[in-house]
Amino acid sequence: MRSKAYFLRCPLPFIFILTLILFPASAFSATIHVPADQPTIQAGIDAASAGDVVLVADGTYTGTGNKELDFGGKAITVRSESGPANTIIDCEGDGRGFSFHSGEGQDSVVSGFTITNGKGGHGGGVYCYDSSPTITNCIIKDNSTQY
Repeated sequence: MRSKAYFLRCPLPFIFILTLILFPASAFSATIHVPADQPTIQAGIDAASAGDVVLVADGTYTGTGNKELDFGGKAITVRSESGPANTIIDCEGDGRGFSFHSGEGQDSVVSGFTITNGKGGHGGGVYCYDSSPTITNCIIKDNSTQY
C-alpha cells in the first residue's frame, strides 16, 4: 500500500483534476460531418453526444434519414456549412423536417437549413411537443399540416 506522501508527490491526480476544471466536457465535443462521416443527417444525430456538432454539407437532402429528424433529447447542434440557401431538407410531401418531442431544450440547436415540402398531422416543417429547441437562420416554407 502506498503512503499518502506518494500521492502528494505524484502530479497525475492533480493534473487530471485541473484538466477537468479548465476544460469542461464541451471542450471535448466532436464535429460529425454529413455525408463525409455519416451518410444521412439522422445517422449524424444518432452518432452525436451532448455538445457535439453535426455539420451538414451543402446540398438537397431527401428520403429516409433526411426527414423526420429526431434529436432524441440530445443537446447537440445540427447546422449547415453554408446556410439555408445552400442546404435544403426536402421532405417530398411525406413527413416533417424535424420532430422535437423528447424534452429538448435551448441547447438542442438547428441552424442554417431550408425545410420544405413537409407534411404532418401537426407541424408540417417542424414539430415541437414539450420541447423548446433553438431554431435559427432557417427558412421553413411550403409545408402543410392536416390540423
